[in-house]
Amino acid sequence: MPSLIDGTVEGAERTRDIVDALKRFSATDRDERRAFDLVDVIERAVQWVCKAADDKFEVKLGLPPSIEVIGSPGQIQQVVMNLVQNAADATENARERRLDISGGVEDAEALIEFRDSGPGIPVANIDKLFDPFFTTKPVGRGTGLGLAISYGIVERHGGTLKASNHPQGGALFSLRLPRAPR
Repeated sequence: MPSLIDGTVEGAERTRDIVDALKRFSATDRDERRAFDLVDVIERAVQWVCKAADDKFEVKLGLPPSIEVIGSPGQIQQVVMNLVQNAADATENARERRLDISGGVEDAEALIEFRDSGPGIPVANIDKLFDPFFTTKPVGRGTGLGLAISYGIVERHGGTLKASNHPQGGALFSLRLPRAPR
């Protein structure tokens, strides 16, 4: 029994340390609010993730040349990298490993959609996806914090991040952010 308690305490302390490190990382430019090109940030995030991903993972961009938004480019890049990495993971066993990123402007918002070619999200999991520590990844592959942190970042930017299943298959994440004033 004492070794079980020691192991539980050690696991809890490691979890605390991970959460603290992620909070510090995600808060590095928390107060930065400026106009930036969302398309540049998306392209940079895709390049970073694809360098580490399997060569068979393909990302197709269907974006306008530029979309100016307000906020922290570093934090939004973190969100996009998380969404791209999750798509790479979700399509790992799919026949076609693909992520389509499309978007544009609707009124005073930028709308970016991330649709993967994976199996989609089980209906029972959709409402839990943004909960801290919820993960469908095997032990050692994910902490269950990426989407929770991403959701908080987007919310602090005055935007929304939603998950659903595309009617033609695959997961669909919709990111909305306020546009920069003209």
